[in-house]
Amino acid sequence: MQGGLVVHGAAAAAGLAIVYEIWREEKKKGLKQSMKIDMHINSTWLALGILLLWIGWFGFNPGSVLAFNSDVLMVVITTFVASGAAMMSTMLFGELWDRKTPTIMDATNGILMGLIIITPLAGFVSPASALILGFIGGPLFIEGEKLFSRVKWFSDPVGLFPGHGLGGVFGVIMIAFFTQHSFAVASGNSVLPNGLLFYGGFTALRQLGIELLGITVVVVVVFTISLVTIYLISKLIHGILNDEAYSHLKQ
Repeated sequence: MQGGLVVHGAAAAAGLAIVYEIWREEKKKGLKQSMKIDMHINSTWLALGILLLWIGWFGFNPGSVLAFNSDVLMVVITTFVASGAAMMSTMLFGELWDRKTPTIMDATNGILMGLIIITPLAGFVSPASALILGFIGGPLFIEGEKLFSRVKWFSDPVGLFPGHGLGGVFGVIMIAFFTQHSFAVASGNSVLPNGLLFYGGFTALRQLGIELLGITVVVVVVFTISLVTIYLISKLIHGILNDEAYSHLKQ
């Protein structure tokens, strides 16, 4: 259940390499900051899409147990609780902090953030911990989106970096804080110790070090490979941002 790193964290690292290559080409064309892309969202299709994704995630996380037993039910519960809590907290904090009426986009981002955060933890934590983690996901996404929106050299209209990047890394780090050994054993992982919040002590600190090392290695390796790959692709097709696309975006 390390999907928070090998899927989401890696996706953010690869995405960063791609937007860097785009920015390198934009600078060659004389741009001072990356062009912003307006997105027109169809609320109906967005709601249907997140519903299908949500349902599919219950095959992703519980399927990682590799057995159909009573322990699978706990993974289902933690996955549902975290995603639901993140949805509510995203809408709540969006209204409290930004004074805006919650939208389907807020609900969608919240559900996805909760799913991303709980993925590396789903079989290792209690439903109560999943509730707390999901609730944290809302303000984490909102503030992360504001932070990344201030960056001028890339545009992130789909929330890749606050969602997959920040959420994925946060979920992995929280293994060392929220894991309960009894839940981990039930899910087939007898190595994980109790987290720092459950008196894990030195072994939990050691686990935190392992998680941080893993994050660093994956991000650096994936970013490097992706950067080299996208650079070669760019050379092969004479630029990702071709003149036709550039002219269209300028209009």
